[in-house]
Amino acid sequence: MTKPLSRIIEVAGLEDESTLVVARSSAEPPVTTGVLLLLIDDESGLPNAVRHYPRGHQLRVVDEHDAIHQSTVDEILAGNCSGITAVILDPIELAEVRDAPDGVRGVMDRLRDPVDGCPWDNAQTHESLRPHLLEETYEVLEAIAAGDPAELCEELGDLMMQVVLHAKLAEQAGAFTLDDVSESIRAKLVRRHPHVFGDGTANTPKLVEGAWERLKARELPNRESVLDGVPKTLPALARAQSILGRAERNGFARDAEDAEELGQRLLNLVEEARDADLSAEDALRDALIDFERDVRRREAEQRAEA
Repeated sequence: MTKPLSRIIEVAGLEDESTLVVARSSAEPPVTTGVLLLLIDDESGLPNAVRHYPRGHQLRVVDEHDAIHQSTVDEILAGNCSGITAVILDPIELAEVRDAPDGVRGVMDRLRDPVDGCPWDNAQTHESLRPHLLEETYEVLEAIAAGDPAELCEELGDLMMQVVLHAKLAEQAGAFTLDDVSESIRAKLVRRHPHVFGDGTANTPKLVEGAWERLKARELPNRESVLDGVPKTLPALARAQSILGRAERNGFARDAEDAEELGQRLLNLVEEARDADLSAEDALRDALIDFERDVRRREAEQRAEA
């Protein structure tokens, strides 16, 4: 049974708090820069009530004996809610919530809630999301080509949403979590950069690439070829560039051919792009953009003359 509000305010010493916001744990409390006082009318709803705050955020809990204890959002999310009558979340900068991965995680938790979530999000699977992941990736590439930082920021957010959603699907299936994804790439980056985090040496990009390939080979001993792992779904030019790069870095450089066959000539052009440290895929895309712009200009001129 929740204690009277006046009693909790007195116990917590909040009488002079002009920015105090009061809510109940069974409701959807706001994220506020003031002090948020949660009256616990349902302990089972408490984790949901604090999930939009960063996990390490400090809070105070009032127990049934009017004692106040220091805690964190993470401890509440872990289910340590027994005997709590109120929770006091200390002031927070909204930017702290906005920038924290937990903020995105909280939104996704809500979207994938089987009862109160979004029907579209709840209907998704890893397989159904494949075209969306591909589309968002290409939209990021377009934003980079456009050179618009605001557009790039937005498109990277859309791509990040795909990562968070896939991680949530896996978490609900008991496979892995967003934390596991984050830790996996953190550990890989440290392992494969011994010249930064260890005693390795590599002072040019090519030396770094070579060291990366050697480390990868040790980590993945079951791969039969250095070409294993290059996605078959990559566009042909991008896949050719990746395969040529891996082959060269592992001592299997291709001998350019003066062949008449179209495929070999295209492969020679990809090799030329690699030698110039260019992306063949991007070069072709940029040339197509220029050509498209020229066609549209000529069409406009024809309409103007008609």
